[in-house]
Amino acid sequence: MLFGIINKDVILDRTYFYPTSGGQVHDTGFLNGEPVIDVFKQGNIIVHVMENKPKFRVESEVYGEINFSNRIQLAQHHTSTHIINAAAKQNLGNHIYQAGAKKTVEKAHIDITHYENLTESELKKIEDVANEIINKKLTVYSYFLDRTDAEQKYGTSIYQGGAVPGNNLRIVNISDVDVEAGGGTHLKNTSEAKGIKIIKSTKIQDGICRIVFTAGKAAKQQIEGEQDILNKLVKILGVKINEIPARSEELFDKWKKARKAVKKKKKIDIKELKLVSKKKYEGDILTETAKIFKTQPEHILKTTERFISEIEKSKTFIKRL
Repeated sequence: MLFGIINKDVILDRTYFYPTSGGQVHDTGFLNGEPVIDVFKQGNIIVHVMENKPKFRVESEVYGEINFSNRIQLAQHHTSTHIINAAAKQNLGNHIYQAGAKKTVEKAHIDITHYENLTESELKKIEDVANEIINKKLTVYSYFLDRTDAEQKYGTSIYQGGAVPGNNLRIVNISDVDVEAGGGTHLKNTSEAKGIKIIKSTKIQDGICRIVFTAGKAAKQQIEGEQDILNKLVKILGVKINEIPARSEELFDKWKKARKAVKKKKKIDIKELKLVSKKKYEGDILTETAKIFKTQPEHILKTTERFISEIEKSKTFIKRL
């Protein structure tokens, strides 16, 4: 039942809509067929922000419809945050602690306490262990415990990402692989996360590393998108997938050489700008290529095409010298 309306803000006596909280963004959906674009908590009141001023009135019956695919994706990202936290602790040590997190429909990130940048090898191990946890099909238990009982049973490590208010704590327990106190929407079994794909890691401040990742459908789209980039690079550069980094590094060097020749109006042998490298690379090809070009993976294709185009223009200029 509708309790109140203030412009586009709607307050109900009860709701299934999850408000932005604990690093997880809000649900979207409809109230009586009208779009809900934001949900937030003001004290103990949940406020639904409508796209337009609603047509329904106070004390009328209101039916809510949540965007369920988004809800599932958010749950996959939230539970996967717990899974990655556990995987990082297994690989890096017990000093790992969640310093923060954010979960959206598109992707998620977790900030962990660690004394140095994460290497490509470490990220791969964390991703592998995280997916092992998914494949074990572990039950995700959610239940409430008195704060004192919870601390006596699990210790203060349940407070990942900060203290949780109240005397009655909601515990999210992934079959004792990870036990945390907090809110949010979660899966019932780790297998529902489908798969985790770590996108990148950055050091955001001293002692804090951020791991950006996707899970579920978003992870599948991420993997397919990366494969599409690799397939296009194979055609553009004329090499095999594992030869992309070396050819890209060669391209970058020849591009700089061509630019220098044009700038100084220096005559060089055009053959010096020919791409010939076939050296193979073992590791994360997109990440390595992004490092070479000093750009983000999603910009690699445009960067490659620009370098090739500018080299060809430089050849034309040099021939005229």
